[in-house]
Amino acid sequence: MKYSVLNKRLGHPGLWGHESVEAKKAATTELNTDQLWATVSSMRHQDNQWVTLIGRPSADFLTQLASAGINKERIRCITPSSTETAVWATEQALLLNNSQLVIAWLGHCSPREEKRLQLVSRNSRSINFLFTSPVQTPPLH
Repeated sequence: MKYSVLNKRLGHPGLWGHESVEAKKAATTELNTDQLWATVSSMRHQDNQWVTLIGRPSADFLTQLASAGINKERIRCITPSSTETAVWATEQALLLNNSQLVIAWLGHCSPREEKRLQLVSRNSRSINFLFTSPVQTPPLH
């Protein structure tokens, strides 16, 4: 079973402008987080595979991974200094195929970087969750 999640960009707030962009963003993030924990809990843990975290996961997140049965010694955390470095590290983690699970918090990515990661994730055998911050575009008047 293969999962790939890349948060969708929330653009225009809606045709009439009364739809809440923040509500849509919160619902999408909550859905992805629920899917992430459902996937982690149903994974068969393999000793020769890594769980790769790219970004700055909280201590609570690491505790939740450990309580889900993931060995702390098989978790590797990569803390990149910039978005470009985070995108590159994510791409490399997906291409190596030595991680059972890749979770990345990337911040603001360009459409080109998002497309590149989507293409790489299609060819990867890793389960991956890639969280990006949506770029807000002002509504047209």
